Amino acid sequence: MTLVFDGIANTVAGLAVGGLGTGVVDTATLAAAAVTPVKTQVGVLPSMVRLDGGNGFGSTNTVIRRFTTTVLNQGTDITYADSATLGATFTINTNGVYAVTYFDAPLAVAPSGLSLNSSQLTTGIGGITTTDRLTMATPRAGTDSMAVSWTGYLAAGAVIRVHTSAGSSATAAFTIVRIA
Repeated sequence: MTLVFDGIANTVAGLAVGGLGTGVVDTATLAAAAVTPVKTQVGVLPSMVRLDGGNGFGSTNTVIRRFTTTVLNQGTDITYADSATLGATFTINTNGVYAVTYFDAPLAVAPSGLSLNSSQLTTGIGGITTTDRLTMATPRAGTDSMAVSWTGYLAAGAVIRVHTSAGSSATAAFTIVRIA
């Protein structure tokens, strides 16, 4: 069966209350008939890591952010590791398209962002190789919050890091999710 919209706002031709027929049913009739859609999860949940709260930086990798709380860590496509010396790393285990967001409140007017496979882990993100930099933003003032996001293809073995340039507050959030 194919439903065809008849061009009138909020109506569908070919439906009648209580079953298929030749009448026209509008949204008010559907609401009165108490139609409740069923939500069904199709397939496995996407791999996702969500973090909340800043926890400083690595002691060796001095511009790589750390996080306090793991809100969600599901699936096998992303491995999250947090180290007091190396900072937080997000290793991609499965080729795919990923969406990444990072929010923070830097303590100075200095850029922060996301790096990919960077070996420059004591250099602020503004000074690293441009091919290693996925995205970067600079707040207007030292107390302003900032956010960056990036979506794109990542190959297995890629390592994403939250790469900064200056000290940050305890207000931070990070999410990475495989979307395809």
